[in-house]
Amino acid sequence: MYRALEEEKVFRDQCYEQREKELKRLEQKIAEKVERIVQSKSEIERRLLSLIEDKANELKNAILKEGNTRVEVTNYMKDCLENDLPKLQEAIRAEIGEKEEANTELASKLEEEISNMREMISNSKKTREETEEATLEMLKDMVTKMKTEITNEKKEREVTEETLLGLLENTCTKLTNINTEK
Repeated sequence: MYRALEEEKVFRDQCYEQREKELKRLEQKIAEKVERIVQSKSEIERRLLSLIEDKANELKNAILKEGNTRVEVTNYMKDCLENDLPKLQEAIRAEIGEKEEANTELASKLEEEISNMREMISNSKKTREETEEATLEMLKDMVTKMKTEITNEKKEREVTEETLLGLLENTCTKLTNINTEK
């Protein structure tokens, strides 16, 4: 009878160790998955920022090129018409001013859009980090709860073993008393 109890205790201890090992493997897998997600999101953010910067630079270059082309055309027209048509010269000056103002306004809008995109990316990153922190906290709570449950189960098992051992000892004592009485 003692042997069966000892075997049961060994079996339960082995089960407990297996559960602990399984819990550690699960924790490691979760940590690796979270790390891969963080790296993936960081790479996506980096690519997105690079793409935005490239597009912004392309737009700036196109605007500057278009502005330079317009200035060159305007200057050419100015040279051609300066001697013949003074009224057209004034119109050209006005157009140059309007185009420069439009270019300035367009550049301002572009800068504002870039600023808005950077803010959106920053907010997205902040939200992602908060979500990751909440997920890690939730996982830590879950691991703590599981460890507590395993510890409680082990305590309950030990109490049950002690109770069974006490009953077995009482039974043995009674059997011994009965045998001595005979």
